[in-house]
Amino acid sequence: MRRAVALLITLFLVLLMSIAVGVGLKSAVKAKESVQKEAFMIQSAMLVEDVLAMLKGSPELRQITDSNTSSALFAFLSSASVIPFQSGDVRVLVSLQSARGHFNINALKDANQTKANEKAARLEELFLRHELTSQLVAYIQDAMGGIKADGSYKSDLFLERPELFRDYIASPHHLEKILLVYGQKYHINPYSKLNFDTLFSFEKEPKTKVDLNYATPEVWELLIGASRERARALYEKEGSFETLEDVGLDAKEKEMLALFDYSFFEPVIRVHIDIVEGNIKGMIEFEYDLRTQKAGNFVYEI
Repeated sequence: MRRAVALLITLFLVLLMSIAVGVGLKSAVKAKESVQKEAFMIQSAMLVEDVLAMLKGSPELRQITDSNTSSALFAFLSSASVIPFQSGDVRVLVSLQSARGHFNINALKDANQTKANEKAARLEELFLRHELTSQLVAYIQDAMGGIKADGSYKSDLFLERPELFRDYIASPHHLEKILLVYGQKYHINPYSKLNFDTLFSFEKEPKTKVDLNYATPEVWELLIGASRERARALYEKEGSFETLEDVGLDAKEKEMLALFDYSFFEPVIRVHIDIVEGNIKGMIEFEYDLRTQKAGNFVYEI
């Protein structure tokens, strides 16, 4: 009996030691991963500084702002849209594109209430054409309408997600949370109906303009109420517009376009950086204004 008890105690101690060692090893691995991630974040920050230095020192970018022409910007983005490079074990892919080819979703919060209502109505029409209900606009408006002390919201968004930020829509991830609440209530996957990634941008300043030389098909559908075929045809002419007459719109389309802020030369680029080191991946994205040589709207994912 004593031997049996001693054996059980020994087995129990071995089990405890095994668990302790396992937990210790797991903690060590997590600590190592944590250190690796911290080092990766430092490297990423340094990389952003290097990319910004390259952008600020680029004679090609200075020539674009000096020439003040859409053709120069288009030529640059067409030739330098993807830049891959590697340093040691770190692989980096830098992508450049116009930051003004999408509709700024926060432009729905227009200081002119009449225009705000008209833009919301235009967005409702787009959603209906893509088999989404007009109620989705109410969810979006609530998400940028601020806190209402009397609870007079247009949707049940904050009943489901009371923690959501309410001053403006800050990012695609923020919009995703809104769409999730909407989709669960109406039993629909919004992403299966419409490509929100190519429709919306998320600048805090609502007065940003759409550069028609880079407007996506979804944006053309919104701006002029175009069919998908018509929107695709206009998109395929990207980079060729200097004036409104170059676009080739009819009178009705011009009238619908007048509701929105647009131009043919917006020298603001979106810089997207994918970084891979071993099993750690990261993404950094920001906007860079060629005129002011300033960066903003940073998004980090590690």
